[in-house]
Amino acid sequence: MEWLNYHHLFYFWRIAREGGLSRAAEQLRLTHSTLSAQLKALEEFFGGPLFERRGRRLVLTPLGENAASYADDIFRMGSELVDVARGSSSQRQIALRVGIVSSLPKSVAYRLLQPGLATPGYGSLVARQDRFERLLDELSAGRLHLVLSDAAAPESGAHRAYAHVLGESPILLYGTRALAAKYRPRFPQSLNGAPLLLPTAQTSLRTRLDRWLGEREIRAQVVGEFDDPSLMRIAGANGLGLLPVRAALRAEVEDGFSLVPVGTFDDVVERYYVVSTERRVHHPAVSAILEQARVDLANDGAEKQNGKKAVSSKARPARAPARARPKSRKTAR
Repeated sequence: MEWLNYHHLFYFWRIAREGGLSRAAEQLRLTHSTLSAQLKALEEFFGGPLFERRGRRLVLTPLGENAASYADDIFRMGSELVDVARGSSSQRQIALRVGIVSSLPKSVAYRLLQPGLATPGYGSLVARQDRFERLLDELSAGRLHLVLSDAAAPESGAHRAYAHVLGESPILLYGTRALAAKYRPRFPQSLNGAPLLLPTAQTSLRTRLDRWLGEREIRAQVVGEFDDPSLMRIAGANGLGLLPVRAALRAEVEDGFSLVPVGTFDDVVERYYVVSTERRVHHPAVSAILEQARVDLANDGAEKQNGKKAVSSKARPARAPARARPKSRKTAR
């Protein structure tokens, strides 16, 4: 068996964390040439470059990203071992390693993750945000416990992954009090010519909203398109336009941004999934996330249906979200 030189790995890890050789050498109190030689020895052992130079910056290669991910776990666990050995910690605290697709709002993701963080034995969070395909690669390689997504994994794929439905969140329309007073009467016909802030065209939510508007022959004025929901909410709070809000986040936009409901995008919902490598979930932290999310998201839908905080676009109540089924759905092999 070939033994990894952990000194070399530690030096590489510090270079990656510090963002360059010079700063890492300063922090480690080593010369630049010594650190460079250690890095070169590790690259020769792995059989490929760990960094590539872009201008004055060192950027991790794909091999370097994988090595850095493993190094994070290795040295975090080493630190925990020291704590346990010295009696400052009574049990091992496992980090919950989570992938979050870029399109999922951070507030929603954190809310969904909270029950997992409270699971005994899981003391810290390692969160990675990336494209869905990249996160599925990490999940399949065992470097993530789960992936949080607003879409199921593709049916045809190389990954053995299962999508467990957490539930769904209705989509509401919000705006400042002035805009709400103008566009709430006669909603949704009042949206003809109304200024809208929407997600970018690459997102599934934008596709559903465009279809909703098209089916009602509504021609609104799109005055802003955003990848970042937080920036969209700031623009909305400053009166730039009306914006869609997930029902799961209505308290946040009402209390934090002083926005008020205008109407409901009937039949437009956003579904949330936990993607894991287990057909039947046994992982305790993932199980806790599934159980609590299904309750919370069902409550969000019930409140919306009862009209407690949302304004319906029709006289009849908007369709309540379907209850999340306990069965998981196999999405890829």
